Amino acid sequence: MKRLALLLVGLASFAHAQFPFELESDRKPKTVTDGNCLIKGGRILTATHGTLENTDILVQNGKIARVGRNLVAPSGTIVIDAKGKVVCPGIVDAHSHRAADGTNEGAESIVAEVRMQDILNPSALSVWQALASGHTSAMILHGSADCVGGQSVVIKYKYGATADEVRIPDAPRMIKFALGENVTRKSSTTNSRFPTTRMGVESVYRHAFNEAIQYKKDWDAFKSGQTKVEPRRDLRLETLSDILQKKIWVQCHCYRSDEMLMMVRLSQEYGFKIGALQHALEAYKIAPELAKAGIGISIFEDEWSFKQEGYDAIPWNAYICNKAGVNVSINTDGLSGTTALNIDAAKTMRFGGFTEQQALQTITINPAKELGIDKRTGSIDVGKDADIAIWDGHPLSVYSKCDLTMIEGKVYFQRRDAFGIDGASITKAVLDRKVNAAENTSLPKSSNIYAIVGATIHPVVGADIQGGTVVVKDGKILSVGKSVDIPHGASVIQGRGLHVYPGFFDGQSSIGLKEISPIPVMNDNREFGTFNPDLDALTAEWVESAHFGPAKFNGVTNVFSAPTGGSISGQGAIINTDGYTTEQLGVERKAGLVVNMAGGRGRPNFDMCDMVDTSILFGGRGETPQMDGRVGDADLSLNQLEEYYDFLGGRVPFQDGGDVFAQGGSNSALDSYFDKASKYMDARKADPNMPIDLEMEAMFPYLKGEKTVVLSAHSASQIRDAVAFAQKFKLKAAISDGSEAWREAALLAKARIPVILAPAGASTLGANNTDRAYDPYDTPYVKAGLLAKAGVKICFQSGDGSETMMLPFKVGEHCAYGLSREDALKALTINPAQIFGVADKLGSIEPGKIGNLIVTDGDPFELTTTMRYVFIDGQPRRLESKHTMLRDKYLQRLK
Repeated sequence: MKRLALLLVGLASFAHAQFPFELESDRKPKTVTDGNCLIKGGRILTATHGTLENTDILVQNGKIARVGRNLVAPSGTIVIDAKGKVVCPGIVDAHSHRAADGTNEGAESIVAEVRMQDILNPSALSVWQALASGHTSAMILHGSADCVGGQSVVIKYKYGATADEVRIPDAPRMIKFALGENVTRKSSTTNSRFPTTRMGVESVYRHAFNEAIQYKKDWDAFKSGQTKVEPRRDLRLETLSDILQKKIWVQCHCYRSDEMLMMVRLSQEYGFKIGALQHALEAYKIAPELAKAGIGISIFEDEWSFKQEGYDAIPWNAYICNKAGVNVSINTDGLSGTTALNIDAAKTMRFGGFTEQQALQTITINPAKELGIDKRTGSIDVGKDADIAIWDGHPLSVYSKCDLTMIEGKVYFQRRDAFGIDGASITKAVLDRKVNAAENTSLPKSSNIYAIVGATIHPVVGADIQGGTVVVKDGKILSVGKSVDIPHGASVIQGRGLHVYPGFFDGQSSIGLKEISPIPVMNDNREFGTFNPDLDALTAEWVESAHFGPAKFNGVTNVFSAPTGGSISGQGAIINTDGYTTEQLGVERKAGLVVNMAGGRGRPNFDMCDMVDTSILFGGRGETPQMDGRVGDADLSLNQLEEYYDFLGGRVPFQDGGDVFAQGGSNSALDSYFDKASKYMDARKADPNMPIDLEMEAMFPYLKGEKTVVLSAHSASQIRDAVAFAQKFKLKAAISDGSEAWREAALLAKARIPVILAPAGASTLGANNTDRAYDPYDTPYVKAGLLAKAGVKICFQSGDGSETMMLPFKVGEHCAYGLSREDALKALTINPAQIFGVADKLGSIEPGKIGNLIVTDGDPFELTTTMRYVFIDGQPRRLESKHTMLRDKYLQRLK
């Protein structure tokens, strides 16, 4: 350990010559309170009784002693200045896998005897990352490999404490149940364990409960003297018996409504208590039944389509269930990295019109109720534990970050501005609340000419126009300005109080090509072979993909939809997010060639596992990989793990600086292929009648620098190689992913090579991890601003079609970490258009460009804003999707 520590110090010292770094000593808060302090002058979000302006909180002996104005603390009490900041209860995560050195005991269908408390690791970096996200409490669960998993434990995130110290002593005992695909293991080709169907899952529970009932009868008979022979003690049956006596609460992993209802009825039949249905993605379908049964849910707000049983998930789940009277919380299923769970809570305002307090409750008092700890935490109330987070802005705004987190009055996290970006960052302490009016917005009168009059126009390439007008005719922008003539016959939209922007542009995604990753027949994004430059993505676009509607709903009108796999994946297309045919979808066929730079599949650097939380891949920090590919609550076969990695969104440092799932062969092979293509092109020029090679022909516009070559590169070394590769062949290149591009910002700026970044802002599973153990924790958020400041043109990519819909909000979160709002807006509009050579068609509001526009009632990055109209090809499109149809269908049950 000493040698490792010295090595890390040495590495960090070397890195400091150019870049900020973070060691364990940097994670130690400067403010020491010993459980006693006065938080002075903050804007207090109580979570239960409104907002208190300019208010103090007196903390004594780890408890909230007083809340009010102008409080006077005893002499010697530490004062924390919260003026201009927002104070709220610490976030309670009702479903986490952090702080654990293991996740699944998957050998049998019932493993009730194992306990998460036996493998707690409060010194795991994942604990500190949760604190940096404003979290204070969580339930640490067993994984979902078994019908009856291990016993869970409710803890406080007291980083560096002992396992006994982090446990909440009066929290109920908990256990993990699981339903659905993770238990039945449908994706496995080798599984022979019962059950393999949902019918079998129910059977397992019934047999188990009946055995537990008999077990208790046998012991009762022995204890009462009815029998003389002492029964064999069975820890598994003993635990099951405690469940049936309500000594242990059930927390049940589930997705589909049928299996949820089955579990509800089992609980009523056998008399056990369900703390919450975990994930519960289809809970909205049985909201009345859940409300009547008094069973709450703990959900993902917007994760969907990552497997079949998640395909009907909708972001209105919380809204419908809350409307029915169900207690709703939102969780991370967290493994590692910082997490934007607060922004997930904010999405309930966008998708259902929750009030600020209702939204905040989904990550504070509501999960506290589901964990049985609401008497001690979850709200700002006198007598409760001083579990408090202080933010530099409103936690439900994308323009905010956590500044300080305390548990029982002791500071466990205090922000350190390692990159010096706080002064340039946007903050917002008060939300711009509006009525959620999107569903009441009817389409304007149909016409070939539309005029949006009196709105604030944001052209992107010029100054904003207050009280301006945009006219669209025959699919193109006709005119824009302050004083614009409105053609006769135009359909007029009164835009007073509204804002008009160019439609948003996702810089790279598999939308329309990949629907549900684990189901091969629903995916057309990846072909066999190493070099496939002639593949045309537009050919395979599924116009009925359920991913298009939600993307359009949030203002994304265009996407670079691209294939994956191999060294050269094929050619992606610039598409619209609405259209009847692939030709209507297509804006620019064969717009970019996707090339995956070599990164190798280097082994994880386990020598650094004492500093790095590898649970994103292996279920526990420093744990040996589980060869069945089980990741937290995601039970995957190894051949699916690669694609699922895109969904996880996190990274792990590797010895070669590469990435465990980097694609591509060797760069020498790429060099050889491009050399071959160059020679073929020269030969064809000399002899037009030579035999045609379609693969080589496809390379011509890229070798000539006419179209963009998208070079997928993750690490700094890969990016340097990519720049050299682009310069060698004189390519018009862009870096895709570019997680460590910020380290090579000067090189990229000089070479004028843009970056298509994967944004931060993830909330679930691996969330937002740093690439290196010594990178400052906020690096995933800061990197965009660093690149923009260095003069590197950036845009953002969702990567997965199901993620496209939330891209604008994730981009907005970077503004809290140094990215200007102007640069963020360009990164979603004109920048990707320029990168792919379609700036003459898209990316700004200028005459002659395609009429792809969005009309909002506020800041399009904020979740308090409503999308009023979306124009594609000059026509207003209905803000309908699979999500809205399911929402409307199941809202009928509440009437």
